[in-house]
Amino acid sequence: MIDKIDKENSHVGRGLPFPEEWVKTQPRKVEDILSGLSVEEQVSCILGLDPHLQQKILMLSEKAVEVTQSLPVEEVYNLIKEVGKEDSLLIISMISPDQLQYIFDVEWWQGDKFQPKQALDWMVLLDQCQDPATLDWFLSEDFDQKVVLFQAFFKVFKEDEMTNSYEGVEGLEHFSLDGVYDIFFQVENSKAIKKLLLLLHERDQNLLYNLLEAVIWYPVTLTVERAYQWRVNRAGERGIPEFDEAIGIYSRLDPEILKLKLPAQEELPSSPLGFSPRYPLAHLDEALFFSQCLANLKDENRFEALRWELVCLANKVIVADGYELSSRDVRQRALKKALGYINIGLELGAESDLKKGVALLSQVWMQSFFQVGYEQLRQIRSAASVFINENGSYIEHFISAGDKEKLGALVFRFPQVVEKNQDSFNWRDLNSVKDVRVVNDFLTRWKFYSRFAKQGLGLSEAMFLSLKSQSEDAETQESINLLSLLTTALAQYVLFRRLSCEPLADVAAKSFLEMIFLPGIFRDEAKQCNEDLFAAFEQELLNAPMAWTDSDKKCLQGLLQECAENLEAQFGSLDLSRPIDWKYTQGLLLVDGDGR
Repeated sequence: MIDKIDKENSHVGRGLPFPEEWVKTQPRKVEDILSGLSVEEQVSCILGLDPHLQQKILMLSEKAVEVTQSLPVEEVYNLIKEVGKEDSLLIISMISPDQLQYIFDVEWWQGDKFQPKQALDWMVLLDQCQDPATLDWFLSEDFDQKVVLFQAFFKVFKEDEMTNSYEGVEGLEHFSLDGVYDIFFQVENSKAIKKLLLLLHERDQNLLYNLLEAVIWYPVTLTVERAYQWRVNRAGERGIPEFDEAIGIYSRLDPEILKLKLPAQEELPSSPLGFSPRYPLAHLDEALFFSQCLANLKDENRFEALRWELVCLANKVIVADGYELSSRDVRQRALKKALGYINIGLELGAESDLKKGVALLSQVWMQSFFQVGYEQLRQIRSAASVFINENGSYIEHFISAGDKEKLGALVFRFPQVVEKNQDSFNWRDLNSVKDVRVVNDFLTRWKFYSRFAKQGLGLSEAMFLSLKSQSEDAETQESINLLSLLTTALAQYVLFRRLSCEPLADVAAKSFLEMIFLPGIFRDEAKQCNEDLFAAFEQELLNAPMAWTDSDKKCLQGLLQECAENLEAQFGSLDLSRPIDWKYTQGLLLVDGDGR
């Protein structure tokens, strides 16, 4: 049926058997098309769509309940998290007890701690659905979990010689179903709980009375522990491990060891129709090497297993990092982080060769790629930590605020890089070999900068204090960075043929600017730096007592280029025949009183 419709609608995208805009503009046609599709065909269409679109299509299907309950539980949960549980009441009212159980296992626990408030919020939400499936879930839930839930919500007493003390109930709302058990609510919003008790009284009085007795007699701590073990068993079957297992994703693995076997099918979660969740790859960055390899992977069975592996891996990341499984932002960040580390590991293992990458995807477990990627970041963190420990107090005198933040971000547990996004800057996890190279180049430069400042420019910590004392203005102290030090040293060399970073007087600074810029033909023409003077200065620096390597020379050339560009940008358009307001320029250290 799907193939037939697709041929009739060649413009259809995302695998839908109708144009996406019809969901809004022609919902009746969508209903008609969906009515001709089987449950399995509808599930296949819906998987991987934007969650808001998934919800709209489900609302147009006459088989909505069957389709919803046939979706992988992880896909349903992702839909609810992305749309918002208050806006997903219709979906929640249609999910199966097993799907509801998964949601509660994620939402009601933080580590081994039961979260009563979150449980109550969900009970109130389910009450708004007015759906008997809630009761079906409660009847199928393990006994200890039900007791934990009730013990968090109310106290129970009854008129007999052992349980009629009625202590600690002052001010609590009283409720009784039969005059035997007295229930005192410990929560303000008791309506949903009362309704559940009434439904239980109607459906299974024996179960209700056993629960009320358990609320009286079961030790709270021991009951929570037993309920947690049941939760651990269920969650483990869905790829949510305990911390001790999850932390294993951060063990070392080298690219050469990427020959591990794929996990067996029975080791992965499953769904009623055998489909895997599609959301892990729904927003994949097409520029990633991993994405390019996926585009050339033809084995659909491997795709199904791969998506399950990503779901399980993202869960491990959340647990290992100590975050809440129920947080939408955490889930998104964990998945993005996992995909980034996988991309690094795959790119390294395949040596950036597309064919090798596709072959590895067919043979290697996703977690192995993740571990290889993380190993690169562990090495970065180690190198950055050693550098800061050995040079931190020294470079503090001249490192810019931006570079200081970048360096600090590399010693996080998970190193990060900054990227410019329109008018703002955002920190993110590394996600490519290019990122790794950029970070390593940054560290290499700063290792050079530290040696160069000491040995090339002859700057000791005492000399930095002297430089700052010559100008008490805070703005000048902020301007003491490597670029301003190098530019000042250039000026001292051009003016006096010496290597020194001593601040310049106003007159000397103007003289330097007159010398460093080539004469222009037109008066308002932007000036260019004299390359011969820069070349002579570079040669003088290379005579400094440093064991110059090719990498050092390359870093020096980059610094000098940056110095020239800054001079042209900051001073190239100035009219040197007039007084200069130095506070609007950056790049030269000036003596206090004559400059800034």
